[in-house]
Amino acid sequence: MSTWVAIVGAAALLCGGFLSLRPLLIRLAARAAARDQSAPVPDDWRAVMLRLVPATHLLPTDQQRRLLESARELIATRHWEGCGGLTLTLDMQLVIAVQACRLVLALPGESYPELKAILVYPHTFVPRQSRDLVKWLPERERVRPELGEAWSSGTIVLAWDSSLAGGVEPSDGHNVVYHEFAHALAFQLHLIPHLDAVELGLYRGVAPLTAHVQDPTTWARVLSEGYERLCARIERREPSALDPYGATNLSEFFAVATEAFFERAAELRASEPELYDQLAALYRQDPATTHAALGEVRTA
Repeated sequence: MSTWVAIVGAAALLCGGFLSLRPLLIRLAARAAARDQSAPVPDDWRAVMLRLVPATHLLPTDQQRRLLESARELIATRHWEGCGGLTLTLDMQLVIAVQACRLVLALPGESYPELKAILVYPHTFVPRQSRDLVKWLPERERVRPELGEAWSSGTIVLAWDSSLAGGVEPSDGHNVVYHEFAHALAFQLHLIPHLDAVELGLYRGVAPLTAHVQDPTTWARVLSEGYERLCARIERREPSALDPYGATNLSEFFAVATEAFFERAAELRASEPELYDQLAALYRQDPATTHAALGEVRTA
């Protein structure tokens, strides 16, 4: 009798384990299917990409193809949801996914493996409450409309009108998709020193827990010194390649620096050469050099 009880108990455990793992197994199977590089992307996707994300004109044809393949995987393997009455179309998803995958185009492996969902509102939204302890603020400080949010639990929230504007205007230094997906990357790769240390002003010399930068100590120093310089420039009312929102904290500084790296590359390299070099090593891209070379070719 005890043997049968043990067998039934083991079977129940196996069944329960399978049911708990079933969503993960389905997601992994979908991602594997989406990675089939032999299947061409839809014929009209490239035209949509070049029209609504014109910065992709700067990429060679093979990189455009790889970008579209990565975007297809992100669309096919994550939960996408229109919120606030928005009907989310495939073209909308493509515009967002192309910009998101632009950041990680040169990185090996799956794009944003910890990302689970992308929620899209028609325009700026006011979060009713914070669902992310990492980004928690008192409720009274969260009443202003937002363009986007990134939750460490694997969800990104975006305003569609701002996402579209960021894609259409590639050089103003403002791109909400770059900004929020930079946060997702920072969560995934542990790129930011501990937030408690940052908020207490103790981040100097605190290396981030990451193996994805060449020298974590140098990375932390360059990031914190760039943050301090931005704060000082704002106090002196001096212009900067970096948006003033980057002075909020070190996490926002990294996201703002990512926007400038891809949209104001030459300006950022001239004003913050160490920061530019660290970002170039992280993203394995050098947009200032690439854009300059393409400009010379077009001029000729």
